[in-house]
Amino acid sequence: MLDNSVIIALAALAALAAGATALRYPRLCFGILFLVAAMSMETLGTPLGQMRPEMPAVVVVAAVLLAGGRFERIRHLPRTTLVMCLAFGTYLAVLAISSAFVAPGRSQSLHWVGWLALSMLSGVVAFVLVRPRPFGAIQPLAFGGAAMGALGIVLAGVFLVAGPDVHPGIQDWNAALPRVFGAAWEANLYASFLAICAFFALEAARTRRSVPGLVMLALVLVGFPLGITRGAYLGLIAGAIAYVFARLVIERRPVDLLRYGSMSTALVVVGIAASAVMLPNLLHRPPPGPIAVASTGPTATPGPSISPGLTPSPGLTPSPSPTAIATPAPTLALPSTPDTLAYRMERVNLAVGELGQSPLIGFGATSFGQRHPDRYNGPGPDYIAVMAIQVIYESGVVGATALSLGFLLLLWSLWIAARRFAAQNDTRGVGACAAFVAATTCMLVAYQATSSYQFALNWIIIGAASALVVSQNSKASPSSGD
Repeated sequence: MLDNSVIIALAALAALAAGATALRYPRLCFGILFLVAAMSMETLGTPLGQMRPEMPAVVVVAAVLLAGGRFERIRHLPRTTLVMCLAFGTYLAVLAISSAFVAPGRSQSLHWVGWLALSMLSGVVAFVLVRPRPFGAIQPLAFGGAAMGALGIVLAGVFLVAGPDVHPGIQDWNAALPRVFGAAWEANLYASFLAICAFFALEAARTRRSVPGLVMLALVLVGFPLGITRGAYLGLIAGAIAYVFARLVIERRPVDLLRYGSMSTALVVVGIAASAVMLPNLLHRPPPGPIAVASTGPTATPGPSISPGLTPSPGLTPSPSPTAIATPAPTLALPSTPDTLAYRMERVNLAVGELGQSPLIGFGATSFGQRHPDRYNGPGPDYIAVMAIQVIYESGVVGATALSLGFLLLLWSLWIAARRFAAQNDTRGVGACAAFVAATTCMLVAYQATSSYQFALNWIIIGAASALVVSQNSKASPSSGD
């Protein structure tokens, strides 16, 4: 995690760069917002709550776009998109109501609602930025994933060479299974982010300028397995199925599907091999050499002093005369890997048992930890990791229904747009829609293991997807935006 001064400088630089490019270079501005939003680990405590680096940039860009008259682009939206926005807005409103009137910790819950509202605003900003040239969003989304993948590969290399004492960006570095988290909040979110971006990198690789796209695809898919996260793998698999299904059904004979599918699979295999080599735990590293122990008489000499996590061989060594004795190398005792599935299900069972107490609007944002302050979750309050249960617990049946409807309408509108692109024989348009369908599917599946839909990066993707849908619906040129 960066120092506060560095986070302030990063946020200020991002806000300045994004604000300066919002009107003349919207694609670059979009890329800046997405890249900074991916750095979810970096937070700064303020009187208004925790600030993330993209938040000032989102506010600045929104102000610039408003002053420049660009928010007129949200007028005359298709009916499906309007209903989708209404559904997402209804969820936010219900969550705010339950947070204000039901949650035990009103202030904390409303701060969380404010964070989600700002993340949703980033989706509106993304929509406005890329609506004139919606295909222009693919490359920045792929680049954001490639940058995080490259960072993960570099950090794994540093850990291999200089670890375990040097372990930036490595989660559980002293445990049985070290994992990369890079600039994300944790390894789950690092891997989930790369899984989501993989489909945009795939589309970037399919363009005429394919070499940069292929490089980005390689960085994303080789960096992805370094997170070693089951939920992200499930999300990637679900997204891949959605992508293949969309292209097979709509295009009938996508000629490049087998070629890029084989290439992507090979890159993931390379990443899996890299994770086994580049992330050794203490047991896999070369053992320390013999340690000399001095004795001055026929007494029992205990084993040598060792660092935490190391346990000397049992027994005492008799020393009849003063001499130096080479003792065996220490035996390593690594922390066991926690049972994360049991951890999640324990909280799910407890949450489900309480739903009847406020079934319509739930208990408010972050209310699970507030209602169970005695439960322990490391340095922070307890929470529900499964997105589906978290949503219905915090916003009830009304909020969960609204949020589900919003995502369903997004996927449905992308499917319709893909069919229209297919009618124009535009395989690139079909592929872009399929990539957004796959990314959204991946997001929803991966977040059932670690819920993080409140982060701005998700809503930036949703905003860009909506811009693509609207461009096709309004019969804008599908080939613009290169």
